[in-house]
Amino acid sequence: MPFVNLKDYRLYYEEQGQGPPLILLHNATGSTQDWRKVFPLLVAGGFRVITYDRRGFGRSAPLAQPDWPLDYLHRSRDELLAFMDALQLERIALVGNSDGATIALLTAASAPARVAGIVAESPHMWYDKNTLPSAFEAFKQRMEQTPRFWKAMTRAHGDQAAEVVRRWRKRWLDPDFFSWNESDTLARVSCPVLVIHGGQDIFFPISHSRMIWRSLRNARFKVFDKVGHTPHLEIANDYTQAILPFLKSLTFSPSTLT
Repeated sequence: MPFVNLKDYRLYYEEQGQGPPLILLHNATGSTQDWRKVFPLLVAGGFRVITYDRRGFGRSAPLAQPDWPLDYLHRSRDELLAFMDALQLERIALVGNSDGATIALLTAASAPARVAGIVAESPHMWYDKNTLPSAFEAFKQRMEQTPRFWKAMTRAHGDQAAEVVRRWRKRWLDPDFFSWNESDTLARVSCPVLVIHGGQDIFFPISHSRMIWRSLRNARFKVFDKVGHTPHLEIANDYTQAILPFLKSLTFSPSTLT
């Protein structure tokens, strides 16, 4: 199993294919396994595809502290850049779901020369009090009480499964996090972005992604009407067919941006 060593911990990752490099970024309860359906399709599409478990997920090192700090998304951005350095990846495309999409946008804003483009699936850049508390309750009712959900979480995270769900809920239901807002960051994202949203997403409304799309200088917007928060899992073939033309249009040669 491949691991990469960062400053004081290691991350598990998977890699296949030849061609321009793509990094797939999982969501707040996900892992490398989230991309199992899309991964081979992107490899077949002519890309070097890489995905990794962020710290505290899957087979990567556990977190140093049990809870996520308020700036956990910024720390994940820094981790991504360190991961790229460790693999000697100068310029890549990013495909991210939910937190993964947010991390991708934060990375493009802070290191524009290193990001050729982004597929931002179900992104969020500020807290939405109108939908999130009820969404977490609905998620608890529907998913957390089903054996199938916990079987999948245990397969992805092993003994860390319950901890992954606990810290996610704690951070996003913490009133101290309600003021989180990264909307100003979007003005600093210069690369092309394809924003994707599921019409049945319970966590964020379509209007959230639409506002992100309109705040970006070079972006496209696509809605899949009959899916939820994870189109890449729910409709993997249609999802891949939608993103491949965008990814193939990107410029991966060194950028003049700084």
